[in-house]
Amino acid sequence: PPVRASRHPSARARSLALSLRARAGTGKLRVFGKGKNRICFSHVDNYCHGLIIAERALKPSSPALGNFYIVTDGDTHTYPEGYGLFWEELDKVVVPLFGESQRLSAKTFLPLGLMMLLARICECIGWVLGVKLKLNVFAVKMLTMHRWFDISAATNDLGYKPIIRFDEGWRDTIAWFKANWLPSFDKKAGGYAGRIAKQTQRKIDIQTNTGKAKSS
Repeated sequence: PPVRASRHPSARARSLALSLRARAGTGKLRVFGKGKNRICFSHVDNYCHGLIIAERALKPSSPALGNFYIVTDGDTHTYPEGYGLFWEELDKVVVPLFGESQRLSAKTFLPLGLMMLLARICECIGWVLGVKLKLNVFAVKMLTMHRWFDISAATNDLGYKPIIRFDEGWRDTIAWFKANWLPSFDKKAGGYAGRIAKQTQRKIDIQTNTGKAKSS
């Protein structure tokens, strides 16, 4: 049976995540909307674990045959129902990387309607100028929508349980960015309507090209 982690696979979503870190470092990132949108994560080890137990479930009369499963970090998330609040979890990355002064929850929240209007204006400007601006409708939707999933099917049919807790994986992620990304971060990166930092753009280009190569 196919097993998928909860992360969005598109290059646009990956570029958005990279751009968020860059904006947070400049102090220009703000919470979009009310900041209560739910999200879930999948540690790579949990994803691989899901693939392994799914393969083992391929036997006659198994309820897993022909079904599709999503695996996440499950009830190890901040909220035991299987999710975290997107902006709350992002703050757990922003503060260790850039300091208490950049805590998002302490800054002004930007109304969803206003940001959607500005995003459409930016898209029009980008179309006229032939450039891709960071603020667009896709970005606003991704930053305000709920993206969490019920994994009870994987739990019941495959016996899936996360082997890496969310908080453990999040700590490892923060440590990696401190060691590998932060030293080369360009604090002169632009705001919502500008271009993203150079090292962020390089990573986006690499990931986009890798995705194209895999699909060809």
